[in-house]
Amino acid sequence: MAHDVAVLGATIAGLTVARRLAHKGYDVLVLDPNPEGDSAAIGHGVAAVGHASTIANMANAYGLDAAREHIRRNLSGFHEIRRIHPDHTMLALSDRSLPGGDESESRSIVELYREEGIEADLLVAPDGVSVRTQALSVDVAAYAATLRAAAVAAGANVVHGVTVAHLTRREGVTRVHFRNNLAWVRDIGTVGARAVIDTLGVSPWGAAARVAPAQWVPVVRCTPRKALSQVSLCATSAAWMIRPLGDRALVLGQKASVGRVAQAGVELHDWCVEHLGATDLAEGRLAIDPSDHGRPVVGASAIPGGYYARGNGRGELMNGTASGWYLAELIGGQRSAGGAMPPLSRLRAYGASRLRRRG
Repeated sequence: MAHDVAVLGATIAGLTVARRLAHKGYDVLVLDPNPEGDSAAIGHGVAAVGHASTIANMANAYGLDAAREHIRRNLSGFHEIRRIHPDHTMLALSDRSLPGGDESESRSIVELYREEGIEADLLVAPDGVSVRTQALSVDVAAYAATLRAAAVAAGANVVHGVTVAHLTRREGVTRVHFRNNLAWVRDIGTVGARAVIDTLGVSPWGAAARVAPAQWVPVVRCTPRKALSQVSLCATSAAWMIRPLGDRALVLGQKASVGRVAQAGVELHDWCVEHLGATDLAEGRLAIDPSDHGRPVVGASAIPGGYYARGNGRGELMNGTASGWYLAELIGGQRSAGGAMPPLSRLRAYGASRLRRRG
């Protein structure tokens, strides 16, 4: 018998949608090539209801309705994280990510937030304009463990150490062919699912959703001269995000190409020393899939039963959670965009969830 849903990748998006659909009674299988926690425990561990630069980009590219939808998804993801992971920290967010710091555009973004019931303020100072909201901060490894445990507790079967080789679609069911990662295991395993959610780019629709080459972000962990009390975003410096980690700080630089990331790392190191008085610097870099005007690429494919979450929306805390929430709504039939599971599957899931609640 085919599963209702197979999720490729135990990413933030993959585990979020798996948990939500399993909680609704669907039979959900998650296949992941990495050891437990590796696919979800990535990124900077900060979630917000939006970044001013992303909201502006989306409004200019797609209109205000798209920007509002983005905010709503983020807000739902924000509540999702708080609900399942009590060990989070709420911090003030000083958002100067809007290029040029335009006061009129920043004020419009504040009004968009307020329309959705979000507390937001505009701070106009001699050195620039910032949008003030709140940010949610987690330890990424701890959140990955919490999210996986929540998905399993909801009824999802999460399997690690298997690599999906290819997919075939026949008679309303997608066959997912995979190999166990143990070198001495050569047999191909096969499972069937009525819907497949691809967060790894294995499927044709998941691969097509890659909108551009990967980008790189330099990263510095350091001890600032003075402990930080808020998360900050900036469009114009070598640092894009600065977040407190107790007495230390995590600083992410601006996105760069693979050819320029080394120089961007040097510039970020120097910025941390000059502006934070940083010592004990540890440097690294993150590789990320690009997104579409800041929006994670997520939705249903033209191939029946196919869904995808790509770009920053598969593993990064804020967009990954928002993407998983959206996909669960889409597949469960709560969205009007089409692509919901067949009525019989939804009826069976409803019955399963009722029986579980009684038990």
